[in-house]
This record gives sequence, structure tokens and C-alpha cells, in this order.
Amino acid sequence: MDMFKHLTKKNKGRKKIEIKKLDKDSNKQVTFSKRRTGLFKKASELCILCDVDAAIIVFSPADKLFCFGQPNVETLITRSLGRSQEFEHSISRGKSVSYDEHTREYDEAVKKLELEKKELMTFAKDWKRGNWWNEPIDKMSVEELEQFMVAMYELRRKLGERLGELMMMLAML
Repeated sequence: MDMFKHLTKKNKGRKKIEIKKLDKDSNKQVTFSKRRTGLFKKASELCILCDVDAAIIVFSPADKLFCFGQPNVETLITRSLGRSQEFEHSISRGKSVSYDEHTREYDEAVKKLELEKKELMTFAKDWKRGNWWNEPIDKMSVEELEQFMVAMYELRRKLGERLGELMMMLAML
């Protein structure tokens, strides 16, 4: 057992800590510095992964300002202030939307989603049975009809290509 003694860890590694206010000012500063770095790194990763803009403004325990911004803090603050002024302007013109209206819109969207799910399930069942081509097209929207036409032309083109390949193979025999 003694020959493996050098392989065992000498420290406990990272441990979970209880999240509570720190008492010592020196601990606050060290913790702030470490966590600020991690926070800014996570924000940077979020910006890259999700192609979003983000800004973080924090004051240290010593009351020093630290900022992170993608593309930069000033641009995002300006954009944010412009939007809040637009929001305030729309409220002053009587265009504010109440909580009840948001709830109603959400409920309508959920109902519409459920209907679309049912239609999709019906279509999937017909597809599995091999009966999808018998579905009427008179219920399709203009966009759906355009997509259907494009798909039919593509099918026709691919069938023509495949027929040409098969004809070439027959000619070689």
C-alpha cells in the first residue's frame, strides 16, 4: 500500500461552499476577483455560443467599477436606453399591454400549438399508412402550395434523373 501513497491527493480539491455573506473584507475581495473572472468568462462564452450581445457592470467591495461588454458596454447601454425610452413612449401613448393580455395571448398560442400538433399527428399517421398523396390540397395556404409545387418539380427532376440512370444501365446490358 505504501508504494501508492504518492498517488493519493494531499488536498481536498474544490468543495461546495455555503452561499452566504462573507464577513472578512479580505475574503470578500479575493472571492469577488475570482468570481468576477468566472462571470465574465461565462458571459463571453454565452455571447460566442448563442451569438448574443451582453453587458455586465459590477462594483467591487472596494467600490471599483468592472465592466464586460460584447460588442462593448457603451453600445449596449445606449441601445438599452433607447429601447426603454421607446417602451416609456408607448406606455405614455396608451399602448401598454397588461398582464391579462399577455396571459390571453399565451393561452391562444398554446391552443394553436396543440391544434398544430394534432394536425401533425394526423399527417404522420396518413404518411405511415402511405395515404399522404390522397390528402386534399384545397386546405393549403399559398406558402404551403408554393412549397408543394417546388417539391413536386424536384421529385419530377429526380425521377427523370433516375430514369436516365436506369436507361443507361439497360443499354449497357
